[in-house]
Amino acid sequence: MPHLVVEYTGNLTLDVQPTLLKLNQALVASGHFDENAIKARAVRLDDYLVGTAADAKRAFVALRLSILTGRTLEEKKQVADLLGAAIQKDQSWPAQTQLQITVDVVDMQRETYFKLAVQ
Repeated sequence: MPHLVVEYTGNLTLDVQPTLLKLNQALVASGHFDENAIKARAVRLDDYLVGTAADAKRAFVALRLSILTGRTLEEKKQVADLLGAAIQKDQSWPAQTQLQITVDVVDMQRETYFKLAVQ
């Protein structure tokens, strides 16, 4: 915990490993998470549609951070803002493409979350 999933549309070029590192560093800098507990992954979406105009140049990057319950709304907002700023930093998004970036912080129930660290 936490789990970070970055979904991005296939019409974007995302340098995945440096981007995930930058996002993980933002999470560590927040002071809420241990460095070795963060699990991040990126998923490229080749089948997607934004809105109803199939021929429009549109794209999105959607970040979903799943964290254990117990944090305040203010703490969640701080983390969401940090991730939003980090995903924008040093990125070159395609010109003439309408891009939407979203960050969603969701709670995982402590009572039903299982984790086993092997070695």
